[in-house]
Amino acid sequence: MGECLLRLRRLLLPGANPLARPSDRIEGRVLTLVLLLPLVATPFAVASGAQTYGEQLGAARSQTRERQQVTAVLLDDAGPPPAAVRAGSRARAEVRATWQAPDGSARTGMVAAPAGSPERSRVRIWTDRSGRSVPPPMTSAAAVREATAAAATLWLTVLFGAVGGFWLFRRCLDRLRRCNWQREWEHFERHWSGYRDSGEG
Repeated sequence: MGECLLRLRRLLLPGANPLARPSDRIEGRVLTLVLLLPLVATPFAVASGAQTYGEQLGAARSQTRERQQVTAVLLDDAGPPPAAVRAGSRARAEVRATWQAPDGSARTGMVAAPAGSPERSRVRIWTDRSGRSVPPPMTSAAAVREATAAAATLWLTVLFGAVGGFWLFRRCLDRLRRCNWQREWEHFERHWSGYRDSGEG
């Protein structure tokens, strides 16, 4: 751990090393930016999560006002539960059913019922103001999950984007260093070869 911190310090502050190249100093500045970006993004991620929570909570309240539960009567058997149902889970099946709309008219459609329910069984379903079968309204817990997911997505996008960008930048920088090193070595090799030839003569 101590060695890693020391290496990170050398990368961030290469100026203390007399052998540091200009590219090392540039890399240190870019790495500093990469480390700061997730910190800077944190309040924006929190704000995004709070905004998402407000929007989802408003949608949940609107759905709660506009949707109501009614009793539907199955018109067919829901079918037996599958053989490979995990313990504690409740298998459900889509089956035709009929129910009463708010205006008193009869509605027919597909609803989710517990697997194995016989014909004429009664199940509770959610309907909208026109009497159509709809999913249950969103809960406050679901709004929290959506908000958390929005905040985490934004923060992780910044984090991985910064890390990925630094990785690509360092690869390009390393390639440039190798090219410079190769040119310097070729230059040194020519002078060293000439000096050796003159010495031998």
